[in-house]
Amino acid sequence: MEQRDYLMRQIEQLGQVLAQMLAWLIGIRQKGGGSLGLEEIEQTYKSELDVDIEELIQIPEKDLITFLKRKNEYLETHLEIIADILYETALNYFKHEKSEEGKNLLRKAIVILEYLQSYSKDYSLNRILKIENYNRTLGSRQI
Repeated sequence: MEQRDYLMRQIEQLGQVLAQMLAWLIGIRQKGGGSLGLEEIEQTYKSELDVDIEELIQIPEKDLITFLKRKNEYLETHLEIIADILYETALNYFKHEKSEEGKNLLRKAIVILEYLQSYSKDYSLNRILKIENYNRTLGSRQI
């Protein structure tokens, strides 16, 4: 029973960390984020998620879910927040004129959401709308 409580606390803490990171990235975008360098974002990925963003960019899309699940005990809600984090990070990469990396991160966000839509017990209209929005953003960056 104690071990289960410990695991639940760990899962809740991970969810809180992900939510804080997403809020931070959204805040950067809303404030303009011009002074924030990609190095700070990369450091935040490393410190908060224990993920090297360059490694994440290099991972083939087909291996992404396995990589994320192996890295941490991510639940569906965690993966959805990670997709949102990747979307916000992609927007930041576009702002810093690193469009290839941004498109890569956007595609990975879409992969996560499509995975969740396919394998989740729950149908989510919100996920479908995000997938459409992310695809629209990606399409506008393909030109």
